[in-house]
Amino acid sequence: MPSADPRPTDPSAITTVRPSRTPAAPTAIRTAQRRRAGGLAAWAAAVALCAGCAHGGAVPDRQAATATRAAATAPPGAATATAAGGLPPKREPATSGPDGWHLAPGARLQEAGPSAGHLRTLPGGIVLLQTPSEGFDDHATRPVQGSPTWTWTPAEPLPAPAAAGRHVDVFYTPHPDDETLSMGVLIAAAVRHGDRVIVVSLTDGRTTGAIRAINARLTSEHPAGTARDLTIDQVAASRQGELRRATTDLGVAAQDVVLAHLDAASSDDGAIVTVAEAEQVIRAFADRYPAATHVTMSDTAEHQQDHLDAGAALRRLSDAGVVTSAQWTVSRLWWQLPSPPWTWALPTAQDRDAVRHAGLEYQTWNPADDDYAVGFYSVRWQFTALGQDVRDRVHTTGPLTPGVTSTPGR
Repeated sequence: MPSADPRPTDPSAITTVRPSRTPAAPTAIRTAQRRRAGGLAAWAAAVALCAGCAHGGAVPDRQAATATRAAATAPPGAATATAAGGLPPKREPATSGPDGWHLAPGARLQEAGPSAGHLRTLPGGIVLLQTPSEGFDDHATRPVQGSPTWTWTPAEPLPAPAAAGRHVDVFYTPHPDDETLSMGVLIAAAVRHGDRVIVVSLTDGRTTGAIRAINARLTSEHPAGTARDLTIDQVAASRQGELRRATTDLGVAAQDVVLAHLDAASSDDGAIVTVAEAEQVIRAFADRYPAATHVTMSDTAEHQQDHLDAGAALRRLSDAGVVTSAQWTVSRLWWQLPSPPWTWALPTAQDRDAVRHAGLEYQTWNPADDDYAVGFYSVRWQFTALGQDVRDRVHTTGPLTPGVTSTPGR
């Protein structure tokens, strides 16, 4: 595992993708990128198919851009893991940023400025964040229960019932990006094992503080008086797009990605996910998939309110016997907090490649296609850490899903 690099990824180094509408190349890229099509070797071959358009400076669309996004946003420490992680070379024009980060054709990120000191490596190669990220509410110490009389009504019908003989895993991500940052290894492993994976995003992520940084960048990139600030609805739509592309990279079927909209104005507590809200959502899926494994964020090792409340809701349903198999993942922001006995979920090379590519979906800046790197601007340090340390920390009521490689944490 590469050593930790404490330096941040500068926001100006996010890949800027110039849109075009050539249809053939992105299909080849996306098809061969799927892990079932031969993993990294097939994916690299597909990149070669599109080499002409990359050298020409025009990337067909955001799907074909996966090949160039990877190296553009990979942290310096990840450069030593190219063979294992499979991140392709960078082919975008040179750019530079105020923190001294530079990109040149064919090069990876290199440091020309001071270290920020936000990451450190513990014994065993654990990359630990020393400070939380921008736009992140991290002061919660107890769950918010919410109203027991509020009723959740799905905006769309729930996914199809379970098929006989195929296990179902339901992942409840409080915000778009938690499924990649904290559950990505579990999701990729479950898909590889043949399970049906359903991802439920409890919120749209519309209340992120990242909107300020995004609007500031839009202003800086447009002539005076021509920039328009994004609304929270536009931020939510962009973040939903990031979620759908990331879950596709992890192998989840599009029809098995569900938005619960618990941060809508009509929800129980507006911006906050309450225990009552999350419990209603989880109960609906537990009723539909009685034998499923249910996964969300920790109910103990956590200081983010939405995470804590989702974890508390799953704990309540597990204790009541409504859910018979439950797992909780710990945000890498809180790996240093006390928690129940936990396990590391370790990626195979195939899983690691999938998680890294899913992470890159949250780091794409292309306003012409409504891509605003919302995940990155919300929790940039977590994405920096993910690039160097791809694993999940899990505590559970039973064994991990078959197919997951694990090692006891303690």
